[in-house]
Amino acid sequence: MMEVYNNEVRDLMSNNVQESTLKVRENKRIGYYVDGLKVLAVATVSDIERILKEGKRNRALLSTEMNSLSTHSSTVLFQLKFVQKCLKKSGQIINKSSIINFVDLPATGAESGVVNESLEKNLSVFHSVVEALIDNKEAKVPFNDSTLTKLLKPVLSGHSKITLIANISPIDSDYNRTMTVLKFAEQFRKIVLNAGVNESVTDEVIQKLREENAELLSELRNEENLVLKYSDPKEFQKIMEKRKKEIYRIIRSNEEEIDELKQTWEDKLLITLQKMLKVAELREAAFEQDKETVPYLWNLHEDPQLTGSIVHLLQPILSYTIGRQTDDNEDKSDITLNGLSIQRTHAVITNEGRDGAVSLSPCTSSKVLVNGRLVDKPITLHHNDRITFGCHHLYVLNHPREMKSLPATNKPVAITYLQAIEDIAISSGYTTESDDNIKKEVFRLIPMVHEANIISEELDKRLSFEIVSLPLKARGGKRETKVMIQKKQLVTGKMSLWSVECFCSRYIAMKDIYQKQVKEYDLILSNDEDPFWEPDCNEALMGQAYVYMQYLPYMVQMEDTVTISDLDGHKIGQLNVHVLPHKPNPIQPLDDNSSIENTDDTLGKRIQFQFKIKNAVGLPERAKKGVFCKFHFFLDVNESVTKTIAETVSPNFNYMKEVTIDPVTPSTLYSLRNEPLLIELWTKETQVEKWEPSSVEEEMKVTMDTKELMRHERQTRGCPVVIKVLQRQTVKIESEVMKYELATMKAKVNHLEASVKRVEDLITKAEEKNDDKILLIDLQKAVKNILKNE
Repeated sequence: MMEVYNNEVRDLMSNNVQESTLKVRENKRIGYYVDGLKVLAVATVSDIERILKEGKRNRALLSTEMNSLSTHSSTVLFQLKFVQKCLKKSGQIINKSSIINFVDLPATGAESGVVNESLEKNLSVFHSVVEALIDNKEAKVPFNDSTLTKLLKPVLSGHSKITLIANISPIDSDYNRTMTVLKFAEQFRKIVLNAGVNESVTDEVIQKLREENAELLSELRNEENLVLKYSDPKEFQKIMEKRKKEIYRIIRSNEEEIDELKQTWEDKLLITLQKMLKVAELREAAFEQDKETVPYLWNLHEDPQLTGSIVHLLQPILSYTIGRQTDDNEDKSDITLNGLSIQRTHAVITNEGRDGAVSLSPCTSSKVLVNGRLVDKPITLHHNDRITFGCHHLYVLNHPREMKSLPATNKPVAITYLQAIEDIAISSGYTTESDDNIKKEVFRLIPMVHEANIISEELDKRLSFEIVSLPLKARGGKRETKVMIQKKQLVTGKMSLWSVECFCSRYIAMKDIYQKQVKEYDLILSNDEDPFWEPDCNEALMGQAYVYMQYLPYMVQMEDTVTISDLDGHKIGQLNVHVLPHKPNPIQPLDDNSSIENTDDTLGKRIQFQFKIKNAVGLPERAKKGVFCKFHFFLDVNESVTKTIAETVSPNFNYMKEVTIDPVTPSTLYSLRNEPLLIELWTKETQVEKWEPSSVEEEMKVTMDTKELMRHERQTRGCPVVIKVLQRQTVKIESEVMKYELATMKAKVNHLEASVKRVEDLITKAEEKNDDKILLIDLQKAVKNILKNE
């Protein structure tokens, strides 16, 4: 049972990262094979199920320790080999064999939002192989172009039968993926394969293997006699050492195959049973016996199938050290975890025994979260507490005694992976009031951003990454929020925004670079190879301002000063704007008394107005590099941009835009009443050869490494650096709404007062004429205006 991930083959019968990664080699006689892959004999269906369960458990361990977040981006290959031995009258033993390959092939690497280039290459080559087989281009079938097609070459080009099961979905959002899968299935069924019998004579196979070993040894002796042809004996020695290793590896492989052919079925089965009984049955039996009374940790995984596949029992009056695996095996941890930010001794968890209390003590500088909150001192754990060790190791405590003591009406619900991620989000200050799509996107990104920050710490990049939500309600009238990733230089404070797609592609490269850096300490990268690096951008988002247009449907002119806030919600300045409505024909500005009484009167009509951005005041010093404003008016396709003003912190933009809405539709009216116009303030960034600190705090930051800078950032923010929360900014936006609502109410009051004044004028005129009657039509006009505004 194996898994192909990132063009590497992992043996799922091994739970050790170093031992599980195997190489695909080629043999002249049998073709491609996985060197060192464990082959286990089975006698019953239960044996197969037990092996599958063990492989599933090891897959969860390996995916966590190797930081491969999504198991959807890997291919699982499970092989069942049936061998039938027949004794002929001549005394020869004939082997008839059949191999059933169960392949779990992902449809796309982008399912989890992370584009895995190696997976996409494997799938692309697989499609090319299928196309070549359909066209009967045997000489041009690109089996050798990917690890996956190398392993499947005997299946696709041999005497086989293939059944393809296409997984599709009835959900509308999966339409494109479903169509892609169905088209591929239709194409795949055109492959023509001829099934045949695979049989061989055991003695002949053994003789061929022995002859091959003899030829290899003879070849090696002949090559050793070529030393005179090399002028440099040291170079020859290196070549021969490498050649010897390869030849002896092949000889050992052949000898193992000979031993296997000589082994009886009973011997093979006995070896397998001994392995599996020690590894699986004993573990399961011990757990089944103790799970009713003994607390235990069970794992959470992004893939629901792998959740609960790892269990650690916490026996009474015992302490368990949790830490990473070491090469020297000294001070080996009781619970071994590997991966990013796992210390040699990471934490200690203790079952006190007397009252059943379970305590957790994190070690110095280790990252441990309990229910999403960072823990730096001993803490008592309770039933269903979610514990995060390092970056990806998520566990839940099951405490049978506590669970039984809970009243029947207060039984805890099952814990999920998303719930554990939500804990981390909430502890970072994230509010779950956003719509489900935004919440799902944020929860998906949290582990990735958390890991990117840890890699930045390990490689000392002095960078941090945060999830930011940019409200886009004023862009085209869409009620949306855009999720982006903010990269921050921790020393200079310079920030830039990455799209989610950009971050995800760089995230894969970050993990690859980290793995290489661990193996090669002198790894040197150019800027183009470094996923953390990006060229200095000429423009950077400085802040945002919101202008509410509720008063516009009343055709009331408005001049106001709105707050400019940065992405943290801090006020960095003010922006002066002016909205001046026009009379339709001829086009000229309206005065204060020319407004209309009811906004519905504008439906189906044309409205025109001037929108002005006069100036900004109180901006930071970096505004002197040059600032300008960008915005999309509600129905504008193109972006509106002011001129750039430099050398001042109070730039005068003097920008004016003529806007025509013709006709006013219900959706347009709704947008004007309810949604703000978002104005972005951008600054021009210049190339700086050498950055110089300008304050005591910046001088202190220069001497810090990334871990210290991250710690300083957390202390300043008061929460983990994962999600940028715009709560302060939201409060300011609400105050702006109240201000504009007040202006709108004043306009309505003016209309009502004007209507009442008209009624009073009618009464006054009637009294002057000593007339006790008022024309009904005049009274109806005045009263109608009042009724419209109630």
